[in-house]
Amino acid sequence: VVLPETGYWYENSEANHQADNYNNNNSRFESDEVAPLYRRYFMEKEHFSFFGEDETLGPLVLSYKPEMVGTQDSFRVLLRLQSGTYHTVIVRQDNITPADMAKHLREELVLSSLQPALTPHTSELIAAYDEHVLVNTFKFGLLYQRIGQTTEEQMFSNTTHSREFDEFLDLIGRRVKLKDHQGFRGGLDIQYGQTGDETVYEVFREKQIMFHVSTFLPYKENDVQQLQRKRHIGNDIVAIVFQEGNTPFAPDMIASHFLHSYVVIQPFVCPAGGTRYRVSVTAQSDVPYFGPSLPCGAVFKHGQHFKDFLLTKLINAEIACLKAGRFANLEQRTRSSLLSALVEELRIKTNTFMGIPEIQREAPKTEKQPKRFSKIVRKIIESRKEAQAQHRSNKSSSGHNTSCLSEGTPVSMRSKCSRSSGGSSGVPTPASSPETPHLRITAAAASESDDSSLNSVDLDIHPGGHMINDDSDTGLESMSSAEHHQNHRSSGPSGQ
Repeated sequence: VVLPETGYWYENSEANHQADNYNNNNSRFESDEVAPLYRRYFMEKEHFSFFGEDETLGPLVLSYKPEMVGTQDSFRVLLRLQSGTYHTVIVRQDNITPADMAKHLREELVLSSLQPALTPHTSELIAAYDEHVLVNTFKFGLLYQRIGQTTEEQMFSNTTHSREFDEFLDLIGRRVKLKDHQGFRGGLDIQYGQTGDETVYEVFREKQIMFHVSTFLPYKENDVQQLQRKRHIGNDIVAIVFQEGNTPFAPDMIASHFLHSYVVIQPFVCPAGGTRYRVSVTAQSDVPYFGPSLPCGAVFKHGQHFKDFLLTKLINAEIACLKAGRFANLEQRTRSSLLSALVEELRIKTNTFMGIPEIQREAPKTEKQPKRFSKIVRKIIESRKEAQAQHRSNKSSSGHNTSCLSEGTPVSMRSKCSRSSGGSSGVPTPASSPETPHLRITAAAASESDDSSLNSVDLDIHPGGHMINDDSDTGLESMSSAEHHQNHRSSGPSGQ
């Protein structure tokens, strides 16, 4: 990997002498640790939920449950705010109120009381909100780079590939005919053949992965830029670059506002026999570090160990990329919209359940009314049933490990990389649309679509903050693009 002067970091495998052994404890997904807590500790157990509106921090929902921690009477507390969800366990005190518990987590709250959520469907509504960030589906680009190819036009124009590439594809997943495919389709056309005949798909620890293989996507003879290929790979967040031989790859070679991280793989034959893979990892500067760490030397044997490492690395790469400024800002807006909808739904349903007449409140003309959260939940349930049915139909033939996510505290983002910030120069080329990336928000507005990650749901977040569900594209639509200079790269603080 050849880094531009600024804008990207590179994982230094030589600095990882003390890295955790992958087989022991470094194989977990770096997913949201708080999202599953409500279902784990609260649902189907006695607990209490409250909602309200703070003058400073906006809508909030609080849940607490009495429990014994060791020999100490305690309260387990979850507080949902627009800035995120917070979890703690506090010692039980006499006369403590729900508002006091909320202030224990965020001292800047000024509210004096909260309204109890008394609808019979409170638990389902809250669980759906909490779990909207959980990721079950992923799509990754897979580019083939021949010796001497140094532009994206050259890489996207490859129509054939090597035997080593075939071996690699057979290692990381299974080839499926798109017209027969029943699982997550990652935006590929499974009806009309507009995105090719076959692809590579895998189920890895209950997560569905679709690969957009460049040489499998349709090739247009007179299209130098191969926009039909780039519309898929250029709109992924993470991509593999498989090199035919020792050829430099620079992450700014591909003009895309979506691609934030690359895993570069170079095969070679070991003198002792067998294929080995040399692995390099790079990402944009505002993407936090993600594991598992590359071993010293970053060389792997062809086999199951390499597959497990690579798929875990890819999944964690996407999770980390979503914390980068561009995606984190969109996720913040989506979370705020969903939380407002949840509070409004709890208020309406609680008043109805208690027989309190609903008073029509006229919202300001500039304020958009939140969607009824019950509609979102119904779509979530329908989507999950469909996804589970699709997963079961593929599970029998996959025969892979389906262990659950490991528990633990949030993973610290270790700084085992050399960094730079900014961008690099280059000639203007079409890039993926910068304003409406497919933010991976799982259950937020679940429907029949499964174009993107996060529980088979794909949302376009428009400048106004509203969400539009985007069905799988068939390859017939024109690619949303903008002319931009390659030195224009997003920057900013990492997301929460």
